[in-house]
Amino acid sequence: MTSIRYCAIAIAMVMVMCLCGLLPSAASAAQTAPSAPAAEPDDPAQRPKWEAGLVTGAGRVVDYPGADQSHWRGFAAPLFIYRGPILRVDQDGIRGRLLKTSDIEFDVTGSAAFSARNNDARQGMPPLDYLFGVGPQVIYKGLRKMPGGPDVHLNLRALVSTDFHRTHGRGAEFTPEMRWRFSPVAGLPAAFTVSLQPTWADRTLARYFYQVDPSQATPTRPAYDARSGYLGTALNLTLSRRHSQSLSWFATVRSMSLHGAANAASPLLRDKTNVSVGAGLLWTPWQSQARASE
Repeated sequence: MTSIRYCAIAIAMVMVMCLCGLLPSAASAAQTAPSAPAAEPDDPAQRPKWEAGLVTGAGRVVDYPGADQSHWRGFAAPLFIYRGPILRVDQDGIRGRLLKTSDIEFDVTGSAAFSARNNDARQGMPPLDYLFGVGPQVIYKGLRKMPGGPDVHLNLRALVSTDFHRTHGRGAEFTPEMRWRFSPVAGLPAAFTVSLQPTWADRTLARYFYQVDPSQATPTRPAYDARSGYLGTALNLTLSRRHSQSLSWFATVRSMSLHGAANAASPLLRDKTNVSVGAGLLWTPWQSQARASE
């Protein structure tokens, strides 16, 4: 059970958005630690087809979107990167790539987020379990042709929560994202990634975060019926660098604005500006001699 939990944390910390996500998404914007992979070689032909090793990191992570509490999270876990023609486990998360052209990619991606069990606003309410998502993603790269043009990621994910004893469906989220990547940075072999990511949640997911049933109401926490709609917008800043063929580091900051959120009136949405930070190391001494196809 412990190894399964560590793998879930590693996925959440290392993917997307970052590898969100940091799940960057409602799930990632929720309890996902800000995260990023190591800087990739700009030439795809230089990348090994697979790498294996360890990842370790720590971060100060907000409990859920709109929470006024955050907690330190640390982890160390095995790491596996695979750059196959269809299945990919890399800087964009775990995904099955179904279509790729010069401007458009279509694939299936996954996401993960931390649990939240010690939040004062939710005292006396069920804790928030680990949150996992899967769904289709469309990536449009045509804007790269313009100076400073971003990639556009369109994600639709179905979500489930689990305490590793039982699982519950938690609805769905839609998370378009504009992502800019700059490399090198200040003459250094590093990568700087900026992304802007609004999120919309359906009613089931909104209820998971913001619903207060009459039986859970208190003098300071009135009953509230959550609704679907706009959840918030996240700004992600990530700096990563590969120091050697096997050692990399990353540092990331994630700020989320919930101003104008559909459930801004919920007593569980206490802070309309959330900030999470994180950093980590990736060590991959085991690498294939075969190179990735692209």
